[in-house]
Amino acid sequence: MDATTPPTVIDDRVSQHLRTLADEAEALLKAGARAGDEKFDAARERLRAEVGHLRTRLSELEAAASSQIKHAAHRTDEVVHAHPYAAMGTAAVAGLLLGLLLGRR
Repeated sequence: MDATTPPTVIDDRVSQHLRTLADEAEALLKAGARAGDEKFDAARERLRAEVGHLRTRLSELEAAASSQIKHAAHRTDEVVHAHPYAAMGTAAVAGLLLGLLLGRR
């Protein structure tokens, strides 16, 4: 990934849902282990492989998101240190707007 790639954040809820899906698929595979049908056995093995792939890919995505977040935080820190007054002004304006929006409720 290069510096022009916008940071992608994986929502924790999506990650948790995918983990739950993988857990449920594994439980289904274990529950179906008693069946002796060859077609079911083949389908179970394909599903087991896909669940393994899903877990691997999910771990890769989480690592990539974590790396991008760290990079964005480091870059933000550099910009704030390079332009502290602009950062303070931006924060003040954002706080003012947020205060106005919340004050209207």
